[in-house]
Amino acid sequence: MSSDNTGTPDRRPEAQDLNNVLLHIKNLEQQKQDLEKRLLETEERAARMSQKTKAAMQSAMDTLMKKWMDAVETKDDVVKQQFKTGLDTLINKSADENGVWQMMVAASALHERQEHNLEKLRLENNELRGRVDSSFATPESRTGSKRKAEAELGPGDVSSSKDMWAEFASDIGRAF
Repeated sequence: MSSDNTGTPDRRPEAQDLNNVLLHIKNLEQQKQDLEKRLLETEERAARMSQKTKAAMQSAMDTLMKKWMDAVETKDDVVKQQFKTGLDTLINKSADENGVWQMMVAASALHERQEHNLEKLRLENNELRGRVDSSFATPESRTGSKRKAEAELGPGDVSSSKDMWAEFASDIGRAF
């Protein structure tokens, strides 16, 4: 506020308006500084989160996806290298919400799960083969407690009757 020579505040409307404008500018400068400070803090927080995301993505790339990429057969190794370069770009941009990245994570996880299931089946198969082989390794284990027939029967040794049905009927009659 301005004043005249007597020390009383200047009550002219122009001076009052100018004081209001200056006060408003001062408030705006303070708000601008506060916003710049919040923006800087937010950018730092985003950078830290981005670093964490990059680290998590790189870890997934080094463990899960590397196994899958190594297992995939291509006609040209340059294709694999280009693919890896593309994934590295996604990692550097921290683009974990990217559909390509998400599909790669899913495909790699599926590959690992199938590989695990296949190994489990191999182990079970080997165990079952071992059990079967040990169970039937010797003739005694295959026949158990059965003994061999003393003599082999031929077709002439079996009594044959001319009327099989009559014989069946008499056997049934004796049973009841």
